[in-house]
Amino acid sequence: MEELNRLVDAFLNQLYRRLECCDTSDSDVLDEINRILQVWPEVPSSGKLPRPSESTVTKYLDAALKLGHTGAESSLIAAIRPLAPFLDWTFGYPPHPLYPNLESQVTFTQFIGPEDLGTADHLLMGLTLLAPKTYYPPHVHPANELYIPLGGTGIWTKGSEEPLPREPGSVILHPSGVIHTTESREDPVLALYIWRGDLITSSKFITDQEKLTE
Repeated sequence: MEELNRLVDAFLNQLYRRLECCDTSDSDVLDEINRILQVWPEVPSSGKLPRPSESTVTKYLDAALKLGHTGAESSLIAAIRPLAPFLDWTFGYPPHPLYPNLESQVTFTQFIGPEDLGTADHLLMGLTLLAPKTYYPPHVHPANELYIPLGGTGIWTKGSEEPLPREPGSVILHPSGVIHTTESREDPVLALYIWRGDLITSSKFITDQEKLTE
């Protein structure tokens, strides 16, 4: 546990520095970062024993980490790589009526939160990993979500905005209740997420029919 605690602490320190020095002109992103830093976890270790597990998607994790190794987020990649053996990867959504094989294309791991490897009472932190040529369809949640792409360039949409390629070095904000999507192309996509606000209510898919009735 002592080694794991050290790794979690090193990750949180690196992420804090990354957020504190964020270079963006987007005032909404900066405001969210300030709110995140105000509730930053003081105690990095929860004492919870790791229960590592993989999914069919984690075969792309090493490739995604290598894509970010020399990129804009190389310092975060270096802090995350030694944590990889301790991470529990899951899917968590019910089957999507239009994309029934998503569990073999998208996976998530949450390792900072109220009951995770690192303790944070007001934040959730983890990773999203997409296999190549994967569409993570429209979904929404009440939590505010900050994303930092780490490896691979994904296509991101938010609300009614046009899809945009976002690469490592970007910071993406999904405000509470705003529908968003992610898509990978030839490479896998690995991104770090931070949730703030409602940490209890899960994300849910929005089907085409639901969009029409909103």
